[in-house]
Parts: sequence; structure tokens; C-alpha cells
Amino acid sequence: MNDRNSLIFKFVSVFIVISLPLLLLLFFSNSYAMNLVREQVAQTNSSLLSGQMSYIDNKLSEINTYMFRLALQDPAVVSLELQPRGSDEYLMTRIAAANTMEKDINYYSELGALFIYSAKTKDLVMTRATGSQIPQKEDFLHEWLRNEGQYLDQGDGWRTIKVANIPCVIHVVKSGQSLYVGSIIPIQSLAAPSNKVPLVADEQIIFFSDQAEPLTATNISPVYLQQLTSKILKTDKAFHTVEIPDKYLLVTNRSQVSNMVMTVLLPEKSVYKQLSLLQKLIYFLPFVIGCFLIVNLVLLKKIVLNPIVRVIRAMRRIQEGDLTYRMPPSHSKELALLSETFNTMSAEISSLKINVYEEHIKTQQAEIKHLQLQINPHFLLNSLNIAYNLIATKKSELAQKMMVHLMHYFRSMIRSPQKMVTIREEMKHIDHYLQIHKMRFPLHFDYAIEMDEHVGELLIPSLIFQPFVENAIIHGMVMQEEGFRLKISCYEEQADHSRGFWIQIADNGNGFSEQALRKFVTSGQASEDAGNLGIHNVKQRLQAYYANEARLMIGNGLEKGAVVRLFMPKK
Repeated sequence: MNDRNSLIFKFVSVFIVISLPLLLLLFFSNSYAMNLVREQVAQTNSSLLSGQMSYIDNKLSEINTYMFRLALQDPAVVSLELQPRGSDEYLMTRIAAANTMEKDINYYSELGALFIYSAKTKDLVMTRATGSQIPQKEDFLHEWLRNEGQYLDQGDGWRTIKVANIPCVIHVVKSGQSLYVGSIIPIQSLAAPSNKVPLVADEQIIFFSDQAEPLTATNISPVYLQQLTSKILKTDKAFHTVEIPDKYLLVTNRSQVSNMVMTVLLPEKSVYKQLSLLQKLIYFLPFVIGCFLIVNLVLLKKIVLNPIVRVIRAMRRIQEGDLTYRMPPSHSKELALLSETFNTMSAEISSLKINVYEEHIKTQQAEIKHLQLQINPHFLLNSLNIAYNLIATKKSELAQKMMVHLMHYFRSMIRSPQKMVTIREEMKHIDHYLQIHKMRFPLHFDYAIEMDEHVGELLIPSLIFQPFVENAIIHGMVMQEEGFRLKISCYEEQADHSRGFWIQIADNGNGFSEQALRKFVTSGQASEDAGNLGIHNVKQRLQAYYANEARLMIGNGLEKGAVVRLFMPKK
């Protein structure tokens, strides 16, 4: 039976069709709520970053304005390029420029250092703010100016730099032909206002360069920090989710006047903290609904499907022939009625089958009796015909012997008209019959009976192969120089596990015609005349006694004559 048509498949399909959309709807609602909250939190933090970055950009722009004013309007700075280096005027002008920077640097708390650099004389004047961590030695600045000198004339805004491993931003403006004014600001001083912003647990504000190099401290491991920086470089989105290894919401904002990127890293569990109850409910509700549907499915299986399966199992037992099987009682009223009706029908079928079987046996017995009654007159007429011929030829001694053989022959027929007889008894019976024919044709007829010793006590139906012996003599016997010879053999089947034995009747007579053999193959009869009535009766008796276990084969010998082979199972 196709599983798609079973009730179990249909019940499970209905369960899936009902529960799956419901569960999908719940998970979709949960996902939508989480995305909505994520976007709201991201927008809030994006606004916070935008405000902080605007404050920083304003500070950088303010310092940038001061640098232009110092470079273009301050008399000491402007005249510094005009004085020859080493002269008294150059020294006084240099001192005046340094004093100006030292006085002005205190107005900008973010500044770490101010410097003036002459590309023509390679002279550097630098002033550090009070408490600044920028080193006293100016070697780092000389090195940076040598490496980045090609960018001094481009004025490409504030750029990140590390001074003694302190992340800073540096900017240089041009004054005259070869004089430059620059400022250095530690990133930490720019990030100081953002450090005062109240943050949730595990939330971090981190500054990065445009190459995603961290500029402020972070407790993220280097492996996960590399994943985070690659995410910043690959996308321009304002916010997205990263896993390092827990899920975090990353919100970014880029500076307009520098190459800094300000980020907020917020754990998603903190984002969804306000939705914890809703999350639990959304996750718990599908579980409750799923358990409820499973319980309903189990109850439905127990109440409906299991009784139906029991009915199917009982029907299969009946189909296999076990008519004694009865269904157990059921607690349901309808199923109890079904079980009672099924058991009643099983009992009626069993009784009906027994009656039909008994009638079939009686019918078989009547058919066997009728077939034997058909054979007996056939044998009797042939025997009387032979006796008449012997008496007519005045062979009284042969007639007396013939009558003795006839007496034994008909005594065995009368003794067992419907019984099974041994092969040995049947061979003696056939021997009497053949002796009668041999006395009639002593010069033209001879026969031989060969039988294995261990098959003599096997049982066969009486007179089962005599019609073939009769037909061989009546239809196959010819008057020829070597005479007519008939050989009857009985031997066990040559097999490791023998199931039966063969009886073979072979002669050297006319044999079967091609037409008779074809007719036997197609219809099971050699011909439709009265002489073959016995063969037809033999086939019917074999079917009655052995069903399909017996076999009958007819044909011609290699040289001439007919051969009949009969296989019967052991009894």
C-alpha cells in the first residue's frame, strides 16, 4: 500500500500543515521585533556618534583656523622665513614665534604640541602643552617630516600618526614658500568627551584610522579585532552585526575633516535586554504549542489510528489463512462494535470454509469414483475381446491361462477401486494384463518390467498408468520382424533431495504423430477419440490426488516408438 494514502501519513501531514505556518509566524514576529529594536538602538547610537564626531570635527576645524591665522598673520612666523638662519634677527624672530605658540597652546586643551618647520633650513621649532605626553626629543617629528614631506603641500587635512606609541592626529598648513605650521593632538584628548557618555554594560566606543587601525584602547582580542577591522573596511553601512565571538552591534561614523572612524560596539544581548520577556515568550510559545500538538497527535493515534491498525492486522491474518484470530475488545463503543462484527464474520468465514472444503472432498471422491467407473468398463471390454479371440482360435490352454490372469486382474480391480495401492501391487496387476496379450501374440509381443527395490512400497492411485499401457498395445503395436516390445520402468528421481519417482512406458511401435503431439501440448490431450479417454481421465485423477505436483509428458523415442513419462510425489 502506498504510504501517501495511509492515515498516519495524512494525520502527520495535517499536523505539519497546521503547526509549521504557526511556528514560522512566531519566529518571523520574533525576528521582526529584534530587527526593529536593533535598528532603533543603532539609530540612537548613530545619532550619539554623529554628535560626538561633530564636536570633534568642530574642535579640529577651530584649531585648523588658528593654524592658518598663525601661519599667515603672525609677524614673527611670517618674517621667520625672511631672516637668514644663524643671524641675530633669525634667532630673535624664532624666539618670538616660540613664545607666541607657547602662549596660544593653552587656549586649546586638546592640543599636544605646536611646531614650525622650515623646509629650506630644516629648522624645527616645537612647543608642547603642559602635561603633554609627546616626547621632548624631536627626532620622531623630523622622521615624519622627511617621510611625509611630499604631502606637506597638499594640505589633505588631519591625519593619524603614532608618537611614542600614542595615537595622535597631525595637520600642517603652509606659510610662505618653504615654511609650515603644524599641530599634534592626542586621540585620547579628542575622545575624552565621549568617555563621559553613559554606556550600557560591555559597550565600547573605539576610534579607528581609515585603515581600520585601532586608535583607542579596547579589550577585544587581536584575532577578533582583525575580523572587526576588516568589517569596517569592507562596508560603508552605518551599522551591522558582527560575531567576535558573541554577536555585537557595530555602529560607525566617519569624521569629515580627518581620517578617523568612530565606532560603538554594543552586545546584542544588551540591545535585546528590554525584550527579554518577549523573547522568552516567543521562544517558549512555539514549544508549548508544539508539545500540545504532539500530545494531540499521540492521543489521536491511540484513540483512532491504533484501532484501525489492529483491524488491518486482523484482516491480514485472515487473508493469510489464520481464521482462528480474533480482535481484542475495545473501550470505544464504535470500535467495540467493529471488533465484535469482525470476530463474528471471521467465525462465519471459518465455518463456511470448512463446509466448502468438505463439499470439495466429497466432490473429488465422486469424481474419482466416476473416473474409475469409466476406466473399468474400458479395461473389461478389451479383456473380453482378447478372450474371445483366443477361444475363437481354439487355443483353450492359452484361454485357461488367460482366464487365470483375468481372474487375478479383475480381483485386484474389485479389491481396490478407490484406494491407493503400492507400486509393487500395481506392477503385478499390469503384469497379468500384459501376460494376456503375450499369450495372444507369443511371437510378436514381448514386455519387460523394471523397478527399483526401494520404490516398490510407495503408494500410487490404482490403475493410474494402465491406460498408457493399453494405448501402447492398441494404437502402437505393429506386426514387424523384431516384434513389438514394451518396457515399463519405475525409478526414483535423481536428485539430492528426491521428492518423487518416475514411471516410464516405452515401446517400439508407431509412436505419436506430430499432430497428436502438438494437440497434447496445446490442449493436454493426444486426440479426442475414445481411445484417449483413459489419458484424459488419468490427468484428472492426477490433478485430484496431487494438484500441480504431478507431471505427465509424452513423446517419441530417439529411433521410433512412443514414450510416456509420469512423475508422482512420494506418498
